[in-house]
Amino acid sequence: MQKANTSIAIILLKVGIQMEKLLAEQRQNAVEFLKSKARPLEKALYEFEFEDGNRERVLEELQVFQNEDGGFGNGLEPDFRCEASSALATSIGLQHLIRIGTDESETMVQKAIQYVLDTFNAEKMGWEIVPEEVETAPRAIWWNYGGDWPWGNPSAEMTGLLHHYKELVPEEFLEKLTTHAFFYINEEATNDFHEVQCLVKLIKELPAEKAEQINARVREIALNSVTTDQEKWHGYCLLPLQVISSPASFLYEDFKEIIPANIKHLSASQAEDGSWKPAWSWGRYEDVWETAKQEWSGVLTLDNLRVLREF
Repeated sequence: MQKANTSIAIILLKVGIQMEKLLAEQRQNAVEFLKSKARPLEKALYEFEFEDGNRERVLEELQVFQNEDGGFGNGLEPDFRCEASSALATSIGLQHLIRIGTDESETMVQKAIQYVLDTFNAEKMGWEIVPEEVETAPRAIWWNYGGDWPWGNPSAEMTGLLHHYKELVPEEFLEKLTTHAFFYINEEATNDFHEVQCLVKLIKELPAEKAEQINARVREIALNSVTTDQEKWHGYCLLPLQVISSPASFLYEDFKEIIPANIKHLSASQAEDGSWKPAWSWGRYEDVWETAKQEWSGVLTLDNLRVLREF
C-alpha cells in the first residue's frame, strides 16, 4: 500500500509540474500578445503592474483618451467609437487612474472628477451611460442613446469612484448620492449582470461600515446573476471570476466551490495567439469591429492575467 501511495504521489507531482509548465507557457504567450498587438495603453498598464514599469507612461497613454471637458472618450471603451466623453468611458479612465495609485493631486483626476460632477443628472440622481454623440459613430448594436439601462450601470460604480476621490467631491452631495444608491440597491436593483459588476466596484470603494449596509443584498443579486452552469460559459454571460477578482473578495465564499472550474475554463479558452477574445460581436460595421475586437483582446488578456495572478 505504501508503494502504491508513493507511486500516486509521484504521478501527482509530475502532473503538477506539467501544469505549471503549461501555465507558464500560456502566460508568456499572453505577454507576447500584449506587447506586440494590444493598444499602447494596455501594454503600459501590463508593464506597470507586472514588470515595475513607468507610471508616467500609463498617464501618457491614458491622456490620449481624455477630452478637454475632463471626461474620457475616443474609443477607450472599444465598443463605441465616438470622440465625445461619456460616463462609461470616464469610469474606465478613473479605474485605471486608481490602479496606478493616483491621488487627488493628479490633474487628470481633478479634470475627470469635475466632468463627473458637471454631468450629474439631478432628476435621475445619476449619469447617462453614453452621450447623444454615440449615435454618430460606429458602435455595437446595443450602444444607442437613451437606452433602458439600469441605474447602477454606471451610477453605482461612479458613486464608488467619487468615494475614492472624496476630497474633490462636496460632502453633502456625496452623502445624498450614497443614500440614493443604498435605497436603489435594497429596493430596486436588478439581476442585470452589468449592474452587479458596478455594485461590486461600489462596495470596494466604500468605508467598511457603509459597505456592510448593502453587502448582503449585493451578495443576493450576485447569486442570481453569476452563471455557474459550465455549459453556458462559452457564451455571453457573467462568469464567477468577473466579479471575484481575488480570494479576498467578499463574494469568494459564495462561489469558492465553482472557482477552480472557472479558472480551468479560463485557461482552456485562451486563443492560439496568446490572447482571450470577446464572446460577442457587433453585427455591423464589420471593418471597424475587427479593430475593436483586437482592442478588446488586449483588455481581456490583461484582465485575465490579473485574475490568474491573484488565484
